[in-house]
Amino acid sequence: MLSYWMDFNDPLRTFDTLRRRMDQALREYADTEGRGQVLAFPRAGLRDTKDAFVLAAEVPGLADSELQLSATQDSLTISGERKAAAPKGYAVHRRERGDLRFSRSFALPARIDVDKVTAELKNGLLIVTMPKHPESQPKQITVKAA
Repeated sequence: MLSYWMDFNDPLRTFDTLRRRMDQALREYADTEGRGQVLAFPRAGLRDTKDAFVLAAEVPGLADSELQLSATQDSLTISGERKAAAPKGYAVHRRERGDLRFSRSFALPARIDVDKVTAELKNGLLIVTMPKHPESQPKQITVKAA
């Protein structure tokens, strides 16, 4: 095992190998888009339909009672908390899913009608539909010949 990490002919090569492995581990932990940020939770996608914005966020293992949503005219915030508790009478021998607390805000490109926002949770996917404010929707203008 020592010879795997240690090159007696070139001791600096050992540190170079260690540095490359650390860099690789940090790259795998960082965002895949190269921004160098830790991945945000929940992962989400925001799309623009003609009349509304639709946000799809992955929240596996969370119930609707563990999620809170708040919306303003130009942003949406999703927050939640999951407690990892073992059922009564059982001992925990391994815990890979611990407690989770998160909050994530999304800036919207246009104003929304806050009173008509709806949210649905199905199979770990949260779908939030945010209708655009009537003033934010594009208006059709007819061109008249002179």
